[in-house]
Amino acid sequence: MYISKIKISNFRNFSNEVIEFTEGLNVIIGHNNSGKTNLLKALQFVFDRNLRVKPSIDDFNKDYKDFSKPPKIEITVSIKESENQKEMADDKNVIYEWLIRESPKYEAQLSFSFFLPNKHWKEYEQSVEELKENGQYIPDECFKLIEKKILKKYVTRFYGGDPKKEEKAETENLDRFDFQFLDAIRDAERQMFYGNNTLLRDVLNYFLDYNITEGKDFEGLDNEQKIRLKEKEDIFKEKSRDLLSHLINRISQDEILSYSKEIGAEKGGKPDFDADISEQELLFALRLIVSKNGFEIPIKNNGLGYNNLLFIALILAKMQMERSGFMGDNAKVFPILAIEEPEAHLHPSLQYKFLQFLDNNLNKQKQARQIFITTHSTHITSAVDLDSIICLYEDFEGKHRVGYIGKAFGEKTKSKNYVRRFLDATKSNMLFADRIIFVEGLAEQILLPCLASYEKVDDDTTKEDLLINKHVCIVSVDSRTFSHFLILFGFNSDTNKYAIRKKVVCITDADPTIKKGNRWHSTYPFILDNSDNSKSLASHITELKERFQTPFPNIKICHPEEGKGKTLEYELARCNPTSNLLITDSFPSQNSPHSRENYLELLRKYENVSIDELISEYSSKLGDDAESDEIINGICDCDWAEDDKKNAFIAAIYHRIISKTKGEHSLFLEQKLRENLAREIPEKFVIPDYLKNAIDFVLE
Repeated sequence: MYISKIKISNFRNFSNEVIEFTEGLNVIIGHNNSGKTNLLKALQFVFDRNLRVKPSIDDFNKDYKDFSKPPKIEITVSIKESENQKEMADDKNVIYEWLIRESPKYEAQLSFSFFLPNKHWKEYEQSVEELKENGQYIPDECFKLIEKKILKKYVTRFYGGDPKKEEKAETENLDRFDFQFLDAIRDAERQMFYGNNTLLRDVLNYFLDYNITEGKDFEGLDNEQKIRLKEKEDIFKEKSRDLLSHLINRISQDEILSYSKEIGAEKGGKPDFDADISEQELLFALRLIVSKNGFEIPIKNNGLGYNNLLFIALILAKMQMERSGFMGDNAKVFPILAIEEPEAHLHPSLQYKFLQFLDNNLNKQKQARQIFITTHSTHITSAVDLDSIICLYEDFEGKHRVGYIGKAFGEKTKSKNYVRRFLDATKSNMLFADRIIFVEGLAEQILLPCLASYEKVDDDTTKEDLLINKHVCIVSVDSRTFSHFLILFGFNSDTNKYAIRKKVVCITDADPTIKKGNRWHSTYPFILDNSDNSKSLASHITELKERFQTPFPNIKICHPEEGKGKTLEYELARCNPTSNLLITDSFPSQNSPHSRENYLELLRKYENVSIDELISEYSSKLGDDAESDEIINGICDCDWAEDDKKNAFIAAIYHRIISKTKGEHSLFLEQKLRENLAREIPEKFVIPDYLKNAIDFVLE
C-alpha cells in the first residue's frame, strides 16, 4: 500500500488543496513559503503518533472569512493498494476498517480533524457576532477571540473511512504507522546522543547479538539461538561483574559512606555499590567516534553534513528495528520517512549519493515504505525521476497551485524523456523559478539580462532588476525542442491539470528560408519573395504559436519581425546600424575583408551615402564569393525603402562577420554594453522590439 494523495482544508497556506503522491520517493519543490514544510506537517498530524502538540491558532488558514461557523482543520489521506510493489501481509488488515473501496484495487481513507464540538457552538456564535463591520466578520479580531477563549475547547479526532460518517479510527491501527520527521533545523548531535530516549542506545540495543537474533524477539528464536544468546549473556555478566568489582575496590568507600553515617542516613539501610549492570545500561557508556587516517575524532567534532547523514542512517536503523519481530505486537507495518532539505551541509556529489542511498533503501532494504523530501537543491532534483517531483507554486495571478512534472507529459514519452535527459543541476533551475525565458543559444542567455538593463522602469530600477526580483530563469535550449518543455507549462484545468501555470516566453530567431531545388536553405529576409519557395518564419515557430501561444495565455513566442528579421545578432545591428558598441575583440584581423577597420569605414559612410554607393564602396572589399553576391543582389533587387535597405545591408555584413565566433563575441559584447552603462552619459543602444516584448510579457 502507499499514500496516494492528501486533501488539506484550512491548514496554514492550504485553504482547500488536494496533492497526489507516487509510490516510493516524493520530492517536493517550490519557492520559499510555497507550503513544502506545511505539507510535511500535515502528514505529521495524521501519522506521527509521538506528536503531542495540537494545532495552534497560527495553523489555521488566514484566508478564512466566514466565521458563522468555527474554523476547522481537516486533513484526509487516501491509502491505496500498491501498483508497482508487492503488498505486505498485514497491509490490508491495518487499514481494513478505513476502506472506501475494496476492488479492483482497495482504497482507504484516514482523516485528522481539529474542531470545536457542537456543545460549544452557541458560546462561539454569541462571541463572534459582535466582531462585525458593515455586516462582515473582522478576521483578525475573530482569530484573536478564538485564541483567547475558544481554542482550548477544540478537540482532535482521527476518523477512518468516509470522514462524513465520523467513525473513529482505532488507536491500535494508527500505531502501526511509523512517521519519522527530520525538520530543516535539526540538531543531529543532540538527538543522537542525549536524553533518556537516546536514539543511538535504542539502535545499539536492537543490533546487540544481531548475528544470532536476526532482529527477532526472544520468543521467536529457536533453541539453538536461545542457547547461543544465553552463553553471550553469561559471559557478559561474569566479565562485567569482575570489572565493576575491581572498580568498586579502588574506591575508598569508608570515606564516602562516613558522611551518610554522620547525618543518620544509615538508619534507612547501609548504602553500598552494585556490581551488576545490564547490557542496556552499559550501552550508555559507548561513545560514537569517527576514525580517519589513524585518528579518533569525537562525533561532535565531525562535520555537520556527515553528522546529518549519520543521523539519517540511525533513523533508518531504528525504522528497521520498529518493523521487526523484535517489537512483537508493537511492530510497525508502514514506516514513513519525511526529510526537510536533506542537502543541508552536503556538497553536490554527496547529495547525489544520498539520493541513490534512499532509492536503494526503498527498493531493496525497505526500512522506509514511502519517503517525502522537500528541497531547494537542483542537484537533488536533477538526480530523481520526473514522476517523483511535486511542484508547489503560485501562478502569475497569485493562485496557489500544484504541478506534477512527470504527469504533465501524459502519453508524450518522447518529450518526457528529452526533458529528463536535459535537466542537469544547472538547467533544473527552471523548476524552481517563478517565471521562465527559454532562449535558443548561449548568446541570448548571456546578453538578455544586460539588454534588459537598458530598459528603465524608473530612475533607480531597470528591467534586469525586475527579472531578478521576480525570480525569472533564463534557460538555453535548441529552439526546435521548445515544444518538449512547453508541454510542462501548458496548463489547462480540463486537459492538463498537472502542468505548471507559470509565465513562460520563448525567444527564437526568425530563421527565414528559401527553397533551392528540393532543399530549404537559410537566407536573409531581403532575398525572400512571395512564392511558396520562401518562408519568412521557420516552420517550427508557426507550429509553436498554434500549439502553445494561442491556447495558453501564460505562454508567448517572440521572434524578430516577420519578413524583416533573421537572428539576434542581425537584429542588434539592424536596430543600431551606426553603433560602435557592436564591434568587439572577436572581429577578424586587418587582413580579412570583414576586419574591424573595414566595418568601421562602412559605419562612417552610412549617414552620407545612398545604399547603392554604400554597396559599391564595400563590395570591392568583400571578395568574390557566393554569399557576398547573394547579399548584394538581394539588397539591390528588393523593393524596401532606402533606410530599410541600408540597415539590412549593415546587419547582413555584421551577421557574416561574427557568425563563426558567436559565443566568444557575445561575451565581449556583454562586457562592452555593461561598460557603456557605467559611463556618466551612456551611448544610446536600441533593444529590438521582440526582446522588449518578451521581457515585458514575462514581467507582467
